[in-house]
Amino acid sequence: MLCPKCTKTIPDDATLCCYCGKRLEAPARTPKSRGNGQGSAFRSKNGKSWIALSVVYNPARKTKKKSGFPSKTAALAYCSIMRAELLNSEPEQEPKTLSQVYEEWEPWYEHRVKSMSGYKAAYSHFSPLGDRLISTISAGDLQQCMDDCENGKRTHQMMKVLANLLWGYAFDRKYVDRKITENLYTGKGAIKKRDPLTAEDVEAFRQAIGKQRYAEYIYCLCYLGFRPGELLELRKDQLHREKKIWYLVEGKKTEAGRDRIVPIPDRILPFILDRAYVPGTDLLFPMYTFSKGKKQAFLGFKEMTDAYFRELVFKPMAAILGVSEGKVPYCARHTYANLLKKAKGADIDKAALIGHSDYTFTQTRYQSTDLTDLNKIAKKL
Repeated sequence: MLCPKCTKTIPDDATLCCYCGKRLEAPARTPKSRGNGQGSAFRSKNGKSWIALSVVYNPARKTKKKSGFPSKTAALAYCSIMRAELLNSEPEQEPKTLSQVYEEWEPWYEHRVKSMSGYKAAYSHFSPLGDRLISTISAGDLQQCMDDCENGKRTHQMMKVLANLLWGYAFDRKYVDRKITENLYTGKGAIKKRDPLTAEDVEAFRQAIGKQRYAEYIYCLCYLGFRPGELLELRKDQLHREKKIWYLVEGKKTEAGRDRIVPIPDRILPFILDRAYVPGTDLLFPMYTFSKGKKQAFLGFKEMTDAYFRELVFKPMAAILGVSEGKVPYCARHTYANLLKKAKGADIDKAALIGHSDYTFTQTRYQSTDLTDLNKIAKKL
């Protein structure tokens, strides 16, 4: 055979060329020191440190790199840590719109509070952003929605609370990479105050009972002190009788409002008891549903939303009855507060009846309320 270097003829079994000394036998291949997936290490551009690199291909290619190691051995040792992090990392989340995040968040959060009506109302003001990917929405976009909302400061505050909850939920699930709601501005000045319904307004609703559907709902609201959403969520099993006293137990909204006992004044007791015996629903104040068309057939009951009660029940009825302009269902709660002020009784009992936050402090530090004491005040309304 011929030497590949000097091209001279040499014996076929030679391992070295006898003329130039070229090694003719291929050297044994050095076995690979690190298997696939174990990572690798290479010098940085300045040559002063080492970089560790780990790559995982299943189910998708993911890489992780870390620099600054003093030696190749240290860099290779860290590759196993990075590989474990890659294998245990959560898959990338599918982009979601704001409306999709809200629809996912609502059932996850609703068991923490009794009513979601405030959050639903606040979300309606973010509706222009509903079809936007939540990851593309900026703090400026949220602020613009808040600035465009003409409602009072409480609505703006609720919008900020909701935004904090939604972005916190989205951040935990990696739908967004940061929270953007900390500096939203809710506005200056005093909170918009609603005037109570006047005695004439309350009497107008009383006289409309039996003539206007849901008139008794509004009339009862004036003498129970519930927020509109709380009234609409009341169920028959929340109606109780003890010591010959009829009362409702409402658990709601704030720590102060949870499990508060509200005795039923005599003037509205007949309407409450009538509601308790309406068949086909477990709600005390449900919404009646009918089929569309000229011949409207009754379809059954369902829970009425706060917005429906305000826009399609209260406001049209108030216009028909000549009730003072600018009134909303929440004004009935202010009416109840005014009646409490005039009734004789302990402040702690009055706070308990209306579910104010001071009640929690007073109850835990000084005394507890008694059903009989509460009922004495209710009878004076």
